[in-house]
Amino acid sequence: MRSIFPVLLILLIISCKSKSSEEAFQGNLEEFIVDEMSFERDAESGYLSFQESVSYQNKEVLYTKWNEIISFFDPKTGRKISTFKIPKEGPEGIKGGAEIAKVFDNGIIAVTNSIGMTNYYQNEKLVNSFKRDIELYEPKGYLYFPDNRDALHQISENQYEFTFNPFNFMGFREGKDGLDLEFGSWVGSYDLEGNLLCKSNFKAPYDESYKNSSIGGKLLRLVDQEKSWLMFPYSDSLYQIKNCEIITRKKLDSKSLIQYFPEKIEGDSRSARWIRPENGALNSHLFRDIGSNTYVRLVRLKEKRNQPEITDVRKRLYLDEVTYLLLVYDLDWNLKAELEIIYPSGTRFENLFSTSQGLFINKPEQKSEDEYEFYKIDLSRFGD
Repeated sequence: MRSIFPVLLILLIISCKSKSSEEAFQGNLEEFIVDEMSFERDAESGYLSFQESVSYQNKEVLYTKWNEIISFFDPKTGRKISTFKIPKEGPEGIKGGAEIAKVFDNGIIAVTNSIGMTNYYQNEKLVNSFKRDIELYEPKGYLYFPDNRDALHQISENQYEFTFNPFNFMGFREGKDGLDLEFGSWVGSYDLEGNLLCKSNFKAPYDESYKNSSIGGKLLRLVDQEKSWLMFPYSDSLYQIKNCEIITRKKLDSKSLIQYFPEKIEGDSRSARWIRPENGALNSHLFRDIGSNTYVRLVRLKEKRNQPEITDVRKRLYLDEVTYLLLVYDLDWNLKAELEIIYPSGTRFENLFSTSQGLFINKPEQKSEDEYEFYKIDLSRFGD
């Protein structure tokens, strides 16, 4: 397996800022709020984690997945249009459950899970089913997925990229590292029949301090205009891949200092938790804003931790004040703007997505359980 560190050392000149970075706008995201919008919430749709805007059944829709339910919404009105329930059983069901589900512009709904079962549905009917050979792909062990939006992408009509996360949640109990720093099979490409076309063979740009990071293996992915990109959560480096090989690498600029530090494990082999440093950054989202035709990167920059004595993860969800940076790049990845937004204690960031109607980010304060409220952001100032 080849290491990417020599290439990084040659290409990176960390102390220098590019001219585009110096000229980029720096301000608050609130300056670009132009409207508000709400989306319908109901018990069937569950937690609304909007994925992306796609053309489905000849119209633009926004979709979200909750368990086996995919809910489709009208991006103009915020009303729910329809749902598709992924079958659990029967001839069209997916054995092992629907862990990951993505909707594509050609009407394909791709569903897969960590045991390798993969189903493709079109017009809500099963059109193909196969099992990925996990042992052949990665003999060293069990693989997970990153977040649903980053796990599966369509490269061409008959080629799909699967993105994997090798983190071993039981490593601390077994006396092993949680994140294998020698792992290279981050991306595998399959055709519609389930044939493996290629798999990657490059290492993460991490040192030994990241060997037990529970987040470091959750890659961010972007496939746009027939180009495939990826970022590691704890790195400013952006990689373009083709046929599972790195073909270009860029260091994405920012105006603020972005520092990355791995989580620390607290506890013992029976019970442990991962604690992120308050001043450590984390890449969160990467996608193209449709309206401005720019690339958007969201970074969780830092947090102010309140009531540190409370350790229960569920109770901590709304305790901390978190600062985010929304970084805007042109299609050549030159920095155009850096916009800050703070989610104060008692609120939290959950959703960021783009449709033909604009860029949307969830409001810190939510007044109703029946409506999910968003700010509409206009980034056209930074577009072509």
